[in-house]
Amino acid sequence: MDRDLRPRAARYSFVANVTLTELESGRQSREQTWDLSLFGCHVVPGNCAPTGARVRVQIIHDGDVFEAQGAVMNSRPITGVGIAFMKVEEEHRQILDKWIAALTDKKSEDQVHGYDSYDRRTLAVKGDGIR
Repeated sequence: MDRDLRPRAARYSFVANVTLTELESGRQSREQTWDLSLFGCHVVPGNCAPTGARVRVQIIHDGDVFEAQGAVMNSRPITGVGIAFMKVEEEHRQILDKWIAALTDKKSEDQVHGYDSYDRRTLAVKGDGIR
């Protein structure tokens, strides 16, 4: 894999509702996140914007609302889009930090019990859909 396309931080399985707004056209789509990191997220199905598009990201999870300006870094029809967070205001950075801390704790707990993110994703997809 091209070094520039690899994630810069740990990614965590994270399913939440996300609204993406393409900044140039104003077109909105409602999707779901697949994973989350300090620097971006992966969104499925991701039919929202082409690679290179600038987007406004709004993720709602457990009563918190995270917003950022981002850019679509890659787009694949079946697997979704990778979005890099380009501008995050401090209040939203705190929400993201809180979510990542909780996901880090969850990952550590899962490792103690012998699970990893791949196991959870595989079970979610093999069941009745992505959870």
